[in-house]
Amino acid sequence: MTVRIGTMSVDGTPISEADLARIEAEEQLHAAQQRSAVRVVAASALDADDCRMLLSVLGLDRETVRAARGDRADGSGKRRARRRTAA
Repeated sequence: MTVRIGTMSVDGTPISEADLARIEAEEQLHAAQQRSAVRVVAASALDADDCRMLLSVLGLDRETVRAARGDRADGSGKRRARRRTAA
């Protein structure tokens, strides 16, 4: 059985297609976890300054925040209206 080589690593050793697929899956998982972290921080922050500080501490940049804003559970990318509660 012959294995096709997708690319070469930094040290010049070949990377198989299976390894490339695994790397891609790990990158997608990492990105999803970052987007989830942004949503958790935004939901628990006291105000905008607190949110910015917490995101900075976690190393989450503006691109990650933008991705989290467009990544909705229903896939629409639109903001959901908040329910108002009686005071």
